[in-house]
Amino acid sequence: VLGALDRTGLAQNTLVIFTSDNGGQLSAGANNGPWRAGKGTMYEGGLRVPAVARWPGKIQPGTQLNQLLLSMDLFPTVLEAAGVEVPKGIDGRSFLGALLGKSQPWPQRPLYFVRREGGLAFGGKTIEAVRLGPWKLLQNSPYAPLELYNLKHDPREQRNLARQAPKKLRQLAALLRRQIQQGGRVPWQPPASQKQPAKLP
Repeated sequence: VLGALDRTGLAQNTLVIFTSDNGGQLSAGANNGPWRAGKGTMYEGGLRVPAVARWPGKIQPGTQLNQLLLSMDLFPTVLEAAGVEVPKGIDGRSFLGALLGKSQPWPQRPLYFVRREGGLAFGGKTIEAVRLGPWKLLQNSPYAPLELYNLKHDPREQRNLARQAPKKLRQLAALLRRQIQQGGRVPWQPPASQKQPAKLP
């Protein structure tokens, strides 16, 4: 893709962002480095992904961002790069200014992660995580208790602090409950009354 943009003279007018939607799948031979677990989990090995951006003449080579980003931040970023007004009320936040080397305020915000599995593993339930600053609360199975980690001091998620930091657990659990309630208003499949009746064997 990059070679084609260079050959056609479109590179300097094209922002290219490459990333992934989840960490590597360990059962398929992926290596997620020091991060715990992989694809399909709420641990860092399942959520942390690499990302690179190229825009010759706009993004300086070697630029690194310290902001914690989500894939939903891509939408407002590319809109701003194209000169299109970013819609109000979306969850994403443009990081174009930081990409271009400008000083860009980046207030702390809670970051949410959710995975719904329709098969037998979750029974149609979800697993979730919320991160606020260095703190991360997760439930890696709908049948498991909540786990709390401080990623600044424990980036590999080895020390569950759920018992030691109950106040922080309650704070993040309240944020996560509100997010789950908000997400519950959006149907992820047609209501059962609109589906074809299941055929019995």
